[in-house]
Amino acid sequence: MTPLVFIFIAALLLLLLVYWILNTERSDEHVKSDSGDFNFEIASELAINGNSECYLAQNTIKIQLSGSEYALVFWNLSRARWEKVCTEHGIKPDLRQIVLRLAEIGERVEYSDMWVMTTAGQYRFRLQPQNSYYLSLGIKHGQLFIPILTSNTIMLHS
Repeated sequence: MTPLVFIFIAALLLLLLVYWILNTERSDEHVKSDSGDFNFEIASELAINGNSECYLAQNTIKIQLSGSEYALVFWNLSRARWEKVCTEHGIKPDLRQIVLRLAEIGERVEYSDMWVMTTAGQYRFRLQPQNSYYLSLGIKHGQLFIPILTSNTIMLHS
């Protein structure tokens, strides 16, 4: 007799729980949200303009002119190739070591390193007239820079 009472109480509790859940869902349907109070912000600098959008195959880096004074560089490094290069040089794969190196060639060659910490992305930079530019995506381990991808070269004519 005791197991029958236990089963009856458990079934009754389960029935009440189902009733409560179904009743709660119906009452939530009547809640109306007012989205008119939200102030949305946009970040246009994060969006890629239509003229600069491009598909980039894996293990590729590309630089192109963007406007009259700027250039855009796009890169897409596969994780497999990145890990292979790290293994070949005895370096533990760490995204914090991925660097985009800008080479500016004018009267002398100047290098600027940017820690991009990603295997795919884009970067925009200002060009100086009569200078040539190319970029390399690589790994910076201490003072050692190991290039993995190197872009084409561009020049801004004045």
